Amino acid sequence: MFSRELNAHGRAFVNYQALSRVEVKDMTIDGFPAKLFFNPARVRSVMADVSPEALQQRACFLCPDGVEENQLTHNWESPTEHTYYIRVNPFPIFSPHFTVSSSVHERQELLPHLEAMLHLAKELPEMTIFYNGPMCGASAPDHMHFQAVPRHSLPIEDHFSTNYANAILVQESDLQSHLAAVKRVLAMGTIPEEASQTGSLTIGASHAEEYEPRWNIVSWYEPASSPNSLIASSPKFNTIVFFRKESRPMCFFAPEEERILFSPATVEMAGIGIVANRESFDRLTPEKLRDIIREVAEMQYLCRVGTKPTEQISQLTESNN
Repeated sequence: MFSRELNAHGRAFVNYQALSRVEVKDMTIDGFPAKLFFNPARVRSVMADVSPEALQQRACFLCPDGVEENQLTHNWESPTEHTYYIRVNPFPIFSPHFTVSSSVHERQELLPHLEAMLHLAKELPEMTIFYNGPMCGASAPDHMHFQAVPRHSLPIEDHFSTNYANAILVQESDLQSHLAAVKRVLAMGTIPEEASQTGSLTIGASHAEEYEPRWNIVSWYEPASSPNSLIASSPKFNTIVFFRKESRPMCFFAPEEERILFSPATVEMAGIGIVANRESFDRLTPEKLRDIIREVAEMQYLCRVGTKPTEQISQLTESNN
């Protein structure tokens, strides 16, 4: 599918060719390895206007009527009995890069599709699946979708660190046990019923008027190692949750001479920063990137809970068994 679409020499072909010209800076943030990409082709995503007014005025590019003529579609029937469209992402960060969207035009909302996301990770063990919340990087918050990129593309997969972006890692061998444990973590950020009346928000929730707490999610599946491997391992689901406080940092709205057009989504929270203009690429130092991630993440989360991440997950999984 990927090679067939690129052979059509349409928009995807042009943008995947451009990936070879992306400039990269290697960074280290508090011991965590990160990268910064200068990719002008991503300007549409970085600058996306996701206001209700803008969404109403544009055609949905994830619905069949909004797909380009030469854009191929693979129908995936999830074990949850929901159909998804898998397509080559025409504005890639990695190669290959796919978008997995609901066959129904429904809003971006994780919980009704979380189990399907885990099934997809198991069916595509060579890929990492991620979710951008409607106010955390989704350029189509009006249409439910995941994205899939090659495994090990995101630094946090191989260098998990709670010192960077305040991530929480959940690991289980059984899909249903893993699903329950992830839901327990997400419940820590649930917007309570009284929040819409009082404005008092819980951890992970940023605005009472929003229907979903601000979070970014990364999931992947590790199959069991071969019996002939030197180190035997069991199959394992992995999910990383990032709780978010802000959608965009203050530098995004700064005066032009100080502005950094950086709009963190899951990829950025996982260690790959994307900017679409030269000025922002030059201005983003490791220290500035660290400060931005801290600004948009719910950095007080672990302190308020009062336990270490490993203790949290242990308690969650134990209570699930």
